[in-house]
Amino acid sequence: MDNSVVKPVNPNDLVLDIVGRKYVSGSSLTTAEELMALSASAGEMAKNYGPGPAEMVLKKPELPENVKGILVEHAG
Repeated sequence: MDNSVVKPVNPNDLVLDIVGRKYVSGSSLTTAEELMALSASAGEMAKNYGPGPAEMVLKKPELPENVKGILVEHAG
C-alpha cells in the first residue's frame, strides 16, 4: 500500500509563507522580499477577480481624445 500523495507546489503560497513569517516576526523586509510579496499576493488575489488568460480577448486600445489632440498638435 502506497500512502505517498504528490501534490503540486504553489510557489505563491511558499513565498507568502516565508515572507509572511519574517514580516510577522518584526523583521524588516528587503526590497527583493517586498517585490516577491507584491508579486505573490497579486497572484493570489487574481484568483478571485476577472477572467483567466484563456477567456481574455485582446482588443486594440483606443486613444483618449485629449491624447489624439496632443498628437495632432505636435505633428503639425
